[in-house]
Amino acid sequence: MKKLMFVLMLTLCASKSYAHGVGFRQSSFRSIALEFFYSTGEKMSYREAKVFSPKDDKFAVQTGRTDEEGRFAFVPDCVGEWRVIVRDEEGHQCEAKIDIDDVSNLDMKAPEPEEPLYIRAILGVSIIFNIAMLIYRRKS
Repeated sequence: MKKLMFVLMLTLCASKSYAHGVGFRQSSFRSIALEFFYSTGEKMSYREAKVFSPKDDKFAVQTGRTDEEGRFAFVPDCVGEWRVIVRDEEGHQCEAKIDIDDVSNLDMKAPEPEEPLYIRAILGVSIIFNIAMLIYRRKS
């Protein structure tokens, strides 16, 4: 009977684990969006793109691909000259240099989402209940 009650309490008091959870929110960061194209006007669709920060000109801080329309976007986090290099498999390359002179209007820290109150309440009650059960088990 004690084992059944213990298992029942553990099942009822179990709460979600957020150790490896995921989520999203709409960003308030100001991004720089670029469009890449060939001299013929054809869009550089799905081409390799690399972003280089003024802080480190040797290693890309962001890599990816342009979209179907040849667009690519990044969010700068410091002032200076940012470079975006887009290249294709045939050896064509386009290098865009973007001078960022003001980052004061960039929202560099988005607010952390807060867990709903009911989750925190359930977790608190669960902890108290589990401690009480541990004390009860030790006495018996």
